[in-house]
Amino acid sequence: MKRPEKIKITSSNRFPFHLYLVVTLMFFNSVLGLVYAQTDEISRQVKQAVEAYRAADFETAIGLLAPMVADTNLNKADKKEVYRILGLSYTAKGLYDKAKEAISELIKLEPPLVELDPDREPPKMMKIYYEVRKNVTGSYQVERPDPGMQTVAILDFMNRSIDDREKLDPLEKGFADLMIHQLYGATNLKVVERERIQWILDEIKMENDPNLFDPESAVRIGKQLGVHSILLGSFIKFKKDLWLGARLVKVETSEILMTEEVKGKADDFFDLSEQLAVKIAKEINTELLPTESKADLETSSLDAMMAYSEGLALLEKGDYKGAYQKFQEALKYDPNYKKAQYKAKSIEPFIS
Repeated sequence: MKRPEKIKITSSNRFPFHLYLVVTLMFFNSVLGLVYAQTDEISRQVKQAVEAYRAADFETAIGLLAPMVADTNLNKADKKEVYRILGLSYTAKGLYDKAKEAISELIKLEPPLVELDPDREPPKMMKIYYEVRKNVTGSYQVERPDPGMQTVAILDFMNRSIDDREKLDPLEKGFADLMIHQLYGATNLKVVERERIQWILDEIKMENDPNLFDPESAVRIGKQLGVHSILLGSFIKFKKDLWLGARLVKVETSEILMTEEVKGKADDFFDLSEQLAVKIAKEINTELLPTESKADLETSSLDAMMAYSEGLALLEKGDYKGAYQKFQEALKYDPNYKKAQYKAKSIEPFIS
């Protein structure tokens, strides 16, 4: 029996190497094309869900996003955004248990630390976020990326004005909010958002405590939050003049670390608050980084700040419609007041 001849591999029958490269590149390009197509589809669905949420069509937003969480192709960043918008949509629908589940899954995707922006998220969503945080950690204490980072909580400023005192009461929240933004971004410093402080005051039944501005009560709040220091502020507006004062209390020892004040024209309130923030930062050995974003967020109009502050007070009472009107009023005084823009936009779906 004749054996079959061995096939000799020569350059004439060998698969050309350059064609091999072409085929390989075509394969990887097709795979990449599929991945990009899937990513584009995910982005499209998320965008549709955001638009549905803003239009108060919460059912559509949930319908688009709920199936996506099981998608194994969903990257971490997209999954975080999906859970965040799901949490928003469930909250708007009043499905708070579902909202808590979504936020819980969002937190499980850490690190890095998931922090929601209270300027851009509605209060109901923030309260759910804080509650889930407490359930996960077992305490009210704030989280910080660096364990060695200093922490400070700023309570609402006390209105010590004599003239038009009741009219100026909303500025108690406004000046605290302003000081938080002045200190935000300082090196090695974590500033607790006022929404979280208000939430914990409600939780420990201190919201209407007449002794809230006392150092002893401040220390109690500070220990609950696990912060290093508490800032107690106050203000006096008299005619066209403004006085701002602050005491910084060390939580561990109840020691008053500093007492500072600034004085000037009421219309210069932003510059005055910045001067006070610089003094506070110096006392706690941190540095305020020069940035234009803080000034961009704020307003130089006292009338706009007053309307914004009234909006904050109404938000805490759950009056979203009234708060929205106040934020819009603030924007009439100053159309470029970004904090008022963010707040109005964050609650708009809840009043549609």
